Amino acid sequence: MWKRLFIVLAALDLLAVIAGLIVWNGLPKSGSGQPSSTSSIPANAPTVQVDIGADAINAYLAYAIAHDPEVGRVLESGSVQFGDTWVCDFAVKVLDHALPMQFVVTPIVRNGNLILHVDSAQLSFIPLPRSMVFSVLERAPLPNWIQIDSEAQNIALNFTERPAQPFAIRVVQYSPSDKKLSLHLAISPQALAHQVP
Repeated sequence: MWKRLFIVLAALDLLAVIAGLIVWNGLPKSGSGQPSSTSSIPANAPTVQVDIGADAINAYLAYAIAHDPEVGRVLESGSVQFGDTWVCDFAVKVLDHALPMQFVVTPIVRNGNLILHVDSAQLSFIPLPRSMVFSVLERAPLPNWIQIDSEAQNIALNFTERPAQPFAIRVVQYSPSDKKLSLHLAISPQALAHQVP
């Protein structure tokens, strides 16, 4: 008797998951809004090259989680490890519990932008189909300069299309041997003038 009841309950759980996926796939995809206007930096703007490693990104993640309510509402913690691929570990808040998620991405620098090719994803120890990950990402409220390409399984961080205030970012290169990401930061003189007290 209990075996039948268990099978019925498991079937109901499976139906609930399938119904949830049907509803989720019926939601509109993100990016249907107006594109943000990018403000260009003059050619003579001061430019600085910055080489950052995983420690700088991890420090920024910790700061954002602690001080940005939108980020802190979703993430409990996050870290990135640089190598030939980047291993991104996150603790995602779901119903007041932190679920460990891991993404392995290959960074590609193209025309001043950073493309993250998603090699694998897992929730706790369970591998997630990349199609499911991209289904969620396509519906996430992302800035217009971040584009999701589910066919190529890429997340494009189009820094050249990002609003250039207070500074513009251009990705120069990623060195797997040095484990450093090189960026050019261009700061407009007007932005500097507005920052002076």
